[in-house]
Amino acid sequence: MREPGIIDRTHLIALLAQKPEAPIVSIVAPPGYGKTTLVTQWKARLRRPVAWLTLDHHDNDPAVLLSYLAAALARVGPLPGSVWSALAAPSERMLAAALPILVSELARWDRPAVLILDDVHRVVDTTALDVLTGLADHLPRGFRLVLTGRAAPDLPYGRFRVRRGLLEIGPDVLALDETEVRALGEALGHRCSPDEIRRLTERTEGWAAAVYLATLAHERHPGAGGPGEIAVSGTDRFITEYLRSELVNVLPKEDVKLLTRTSILEAMTPALVKAVCGLPHAERRFTSLARRSLLIQGGGTDATYRYHLLLREFLREELGRLEPGIVPELHERAAAWYAAAGDVSRAAEHAFASGDTEAAARLTTAVALPTFYGGRSATVDGWIRGFDAHTFEHHPALAVIAGWMHLLNGRAEDADRMADIADRSTLGQPPGDGSASFESQRAMLRAVMARRGALDMLDNARISVAQEPPTSFWRANALWLLGSAHRLLGDEEAADAAFADAVVAGAGSGGTAAVAMAYRAVVAIERGDWTAADRHAQQARSTLAVARFEEILPSLIVFAVEARIAIWRGERERARRDLVRSQIVRPMATHAAPWFAVEALLQLARAYLALADTAGAQLVVREAEQIARQRPGLGTLTASLQEMRRQLEDASGTLAGSSALTAAELRLLPYLPTYLSFQDIADRLLVSRNTIKTHALSIYGKLQASSRGEAVERAVEIGLLEPFPTLPAMNYPQTDG
Repeated sequence: MREPGIIDRTHLIALLAQKPEAPIVSIVAPPGYGKTTLVTQWKARLRRPVAWLTLDHHDNDPAVLLSYLAAALARVGPLPGSVWSALAAPSERMLAAALPILVSELARWDRPAVLILDDVHRVVDTTALDVLTGLADHLPRGFRLVLTGRAAPDLPYGRFRVRRGLLEIGPDVLALDETEVRALGEALGHRCSPDEIRRLTERTEGWAAAVYLATLAHERHPGAGGPGEIAVSGTDRFITEYLRSELVNVLPKEDVKLLTRTSILEAMTPALVKAVCGLPHAERRFTSLARRSLLIQGGGTDATYRYHLLLREFLREELGRLEPGIVPELHERAAAWYAAAGDVSRAAEHAFASGDTEAAARLTTAVALPTFYGGRSATVDGWIRGFDAHTFEHHPALAVIAGWMHLLNGRAEDADRMADIADRSTLGQPPGDGSASFESQRAMLRAVMARRGALDMLDNARISVAQEPPTSFWRANALWLLGSAHRLLGDEEAADAAFADAVVAGAGSGGTAAVAMAYRAVVAIERGDWTAADRHAQQARSTLAVARFEEILPSLIVFAVEARIAIWRGERERARRDLVRSQIVRPMATHAAPWFAVEALLQLARAYLALADTAGAQLVVREAEQIARQRPGLGTLTASLQEMRRQLEDASGTLAGSSALTAAELRLLPYLPTYLSFQDIADRLLVSRNTIKTHALSIYGKLQASSRGEAVERAVEIGLLEPFPTLPAMNYPQTDG
C-alpha cells in the first residue's frame, strides 16, 4: 500500500527511462521537491540491480565513501576479496588503487547496475569529490550513476555533458503540475475544484512539500477556505509557520521538548531518545508520536527512526529558539550513550559536536588506532586535526596516538612535534588506548622513532615489554620493537627470539605479526637459511593480506623481503612485481621511524642489485642515507649502509626506469590518471605548480613517455597504477604543458 501523500511521477519516470540512456543523472533541488520519492518510484520499475547509498558527512573520508559504496554494491552483485583489500589503502591512494579495482570488478558483472547516491551535496571533501569524479569518468558500459541532492556538488558537470552524457533534473522539472497537485490533494482525501487547484499550484509554484502541508492545514482548519486560499509563499517560511502552528502550538510542551531535543540526532532508537532528551516516559511518548506523524520515518525491525529532513531542520531551529545553549549538553548525553553502547566512533563525533574537548580527546585516544587499521585513515586524520596544540599538551596520551598516526602516514615533522609533547609530559592514569600505562605507551613511541639512538630504543622497548601483559593489544608491538632494537645492536639471537614472541602475541592483531614474520625472514636470510626465510615470508604475506595492511607503511619490509626470496627462487618477474608494490608504499618511509625505513630500503637495494637494476638500488640507498643523516646512531644499519654504498661505487647505471622514481614522484603518480590540472594537483599536495610540472616531466622521462597519457599507460603496464576496465582517452588540461 502506498503511503498517504505519495503520487506517481509518471512523466518524470518516463524521462529517466528515455533512450538513449544518459550514463549520469543529476537530480538537484531544495528539500521538499520529491527527489527521493521520484528515484524510489523509478527504482521500483527497474528490472536491473540497483545499489542505493544515502550519503552523510562521514563520506567526506574517501575510504569510507568507497567502503560504503562497495557494501551497497555487494548487496546486489558479487565483489571479490581484492576489492576489500584495496579499500584498506590510505585515502590518498583511493584514486590509484581501490577505485580502479572496484570499477574493473563492476565491468565483469553480467547485468549492469544503477548506482544511486542520495544526498550527494553532503560530500565536500576534495579527495572524496575526486573519487566521485573518477567513478563517473570510468563508469562501465551500461551502468548508470544517479546523483541526488539539495545542491550540485563540486563536480565537472560540463565535462560530463560533453564526454559521457548527462541528464539534469532541477526544481523546474520536479515541480508539480496542476494534474499532480490534484492527485496529491486526492491522495490526502481532499477534492479540489479546478480553480483551487490552479491557485494552489500558482501559490506553491509546484513545490510538493508546500502543496502537501497546505492540504493538511486545510484538513485541520476547513473554515479557512480551500487549500488554494492558504497563505503559501513557496518559501521555507511557510513550512516553518505551518510546522510551528501544527506542532509547537498544538502538542504538549513535553512532546515539543522531546522532538526538538532529539533533532541533534541523525538516527534514533527509543533508548537513545530517552537518554538524550532526559524526559519521563520518553520512549513511549516518542513511539506514539512516530506512529502519528508522516514526517517521522522508520521504526522497522531495527526500531530506528529518522526525522524527515524538513522536520529535522525546523526542530533544530526551534531548539535554538526555545532552549538556547542546551545543544552541547544534548551532544554530551548522546556521546555518553554511544560510548556505553560500544559505538565509540559515534561517541567521539558527538563529543566533538558538544565542544567537550576532554571527552573528545579521551574517545579519540581509545579508537584512533583501531579506526586507522580499519581503513579510515582520513577519518582519524580529521579527528586529529580537530585538536589544537593546547589539547595535545593537556592530553599527552592523545599526542602519542597522533605521533603514531603521523609516522604511519609518512609525516615526520608532525610526528616529531607530538613526540616532543609526550617527552615533556606526565600522566598519572592509564592512557585509555589499551596500553598498560602512559610510561609504556610513550616508551613505544620513543622506541619506534629512535630519536636518541639504538641503546635508548632498547631501553624503551624493555619498559613496554615489562609492563604490557600477555592479554594486551600492545604487547606484540612492544616485542617487535624489542627485537628490532636487539638487531640494531648486533644481537641476532635475541632479536629473532623477540620477533618469534611478537608473532605469537600478535596473532589477533595481524599487522604487527606480519611485520615480525618479515623480520624473522630477514634474520634467516642473513644466516643463509633461505628455506626458513621463504616460510616466514609466506606467512607474513598471507597475514598482511588478511589484516588489510598492504598499502600502508608496515608492508614495505614485507614486499622487500618477498622480492629477495622470489629472486632466490628464480622468479624474477614476481620479484619485479613485489618491487613495484614496494614503490607504492615507499613515500611513507621517513626519519619518523628511521631504523624501519633504512632496513626496508636496504632490503630493496639488495633486491634491485640482484636484478642488475643499479639505478633502483642507487635511488633507495640515497633515500636511506638521507634518513640516516637525520637520525644517526642506528647501530648495525650504519655499517650495512656503508657497505651497500661501497658495492654501488663501481656499479654503473643512470637514473632511468620506473625503479628510479623518487618518493615525491611516486606521491604525484596517482593523480596523473585524473582530470586534475597540474595546478589542481599542486593545491592538493601543497606544493607549487612548477614543482608538480618538474616531477611530471621527470616521470615521463623515466617511464619513456612523451605525454601524461603515455605515462599513465606505462605506469599501468608495470603495475604502479591499477588499470580501469578501459582507459578512455582522457582530455588532460591543456595548461599542463
